[in-house]
Amino acid sequence: MSLRRGLGPVLATFYGVGMIVGAGIYSVIGAAAGKAGDELWLSFMVGAVAAALSGLSYAELVAMHPRAGAEYVYLRAAFPRRRWLPTIIGTAIVLSGVATAATVTSAFANYLQVYVALPTALVAAALLVVLTGISMAGIRESAVVNVVFTLVEIGGLVLVVTVAVLHPGGLDRLATHLHPGIIGGAALVFFAFLGFEEVANLAEETRDPTRTIPRVLLASVAITTVLYVAVAIAVIALLPAEQLAAEDAPLVAAVSERAPVTARVLGAIALFATANTGLITLVSKSRMVFAMARDGALPARLATLARTRQTPWLASLLLLGLALALLPLGGVAAIASVSSFGALVAFIAVDVALVVLRVREPHTPRPFAVPWAVGPVPI
Repeated sequence: MSLRRGLGPVLATFYGVGMIVGAGIYSVIGAAAGKAGDELWLSFMVGAVAAALSGLSYAELVAMHPRAGAEYVYLRAAFPRRRWLPTIIGTAIVLSGVATAATVTSAFANYLQVYVALPTALVAAALLVVLTGISMAGIRESAVVNVVFTLVEIGGLVLVVTVAVLHPGGLDRLATHLHPGIIGGAALVFFAFLGFEEVANLAEETRDPTRTIPRVLLASVAITTVLYVAVAIAVIALLPAEQLAAEDAPLVAAVSERAPVTARVLGAIALFATANTGLITLVSKSRMVFAMARDGALPARLATLARTRQTPWLASLLLLGLALALLPLGGVAAIASVSSFGALVAFIAVDVALVVLRVREPHTPRPFAVPWAVGPVPI
């Protein structure tokens, strides 16, 4: 049983960019400015390098094993006699994704309160149902929705940069002095780059995945790096770092004085950002559940595919049920810690699998290989 290959390079890249350019940039840029100061843009450069290095590890492994399941599949290949290890790690990553979906839909409900006063729990639950329905409709259908949402999110960041270009008075604040706060800011900024790894779960639904997915992983990081550095320069030009750090909505605050209409538009774009993060998370994690069930790590029925859509509908419904159960327990402030924990587990798993496979299978063909290694350990 296999998934339908409905993604080409463009749609797959939109998935990667869409997952990265989500709620992260809107929430962490103020705190990062508080640590990095006027050198905020340097923190984004450091964060981009860290993301690119992680992306290289994923690129090598997904080229070797272009199947749904990502981290689970890589650990399964690296530790074939220790099935408990990939099962535990895969389950932890799935549960982290469920928590992320519950949290971002709660955030959507909170943002919506500015425009319509509705019960937040009801709105979050309704959004989860809608996003699950889109995920089950088909990979191309969810990809089209993702493209629209991603373009809106990118448009919001371009608006911030445009306001700074039209009002360049604060460009003299930009600085290049190196100090420890830049690394502290980069640690926060790295959260804004999370999401590129979700593309690996779509390998089985991507045409020519051994070539396409590695390129998509690195292209997603490169595109968002350009966007993020431009936004970092723009917000410092619009508002001093200490003021940004004190704001709950730093991007909105940065443009509100010079372009009040743009500030209101950015508030609306946050709805698209949170919804898109929820959609891609549900799509990606349902594929991991499917892969684990197909391999026997989870009940086999969870690998059932819809006859016409070829989507893992039972896996999607399982994630929906778990996310709905978490809604009463979640808090929007938990998104960074929950997502970062899941990403940390995933990145450690991928790096361990990469080294182990290089030691055990040095002669296995690698359509893409991480450059610059010391023995079996990539730098």
